[in-house]
Amino acid sequence: MLDQTEKQQSPKPSLPPELRAVLTILESDDELKRKALPHVNIERQDINWNNIFANDFGSGHRACLSWAKSLWTDRAPAKVDIFDRSFSMSPRLQAVVLKALAIRWGLAS
Repeated sequence: MLDQTEKQQSPKPSLPPELRAVLTILESDDELKRKALPHVNIERQDINWNNIFANDFGSGHRACLSWAKSLWTDRAPAKVDIFDRSFSMSPRLQAVVLKALAIRWGLAS
């Protein structure tokens, strides 16, 4: 029987908190998974935001994506009030964004 250390595979390098926060948002919803997640290259830690926003999203999903991009870039959008737009998100998506904020700030994993 193998002991615990022998069972473990080599650890994957941990992802930076900004990428984990974005992935938390994008993986939380079927539409976001289908339309946005294909534009994330985890290996290169690269996100093609132009291709993501080229998709047709409703206001709640677009607000979620604005939060995700803000967490990724550490900047609030210049022409968008993401706090105001957050009211168009469902309570479930609002909770996911709060969780992503906590991940980005190092308060959750």
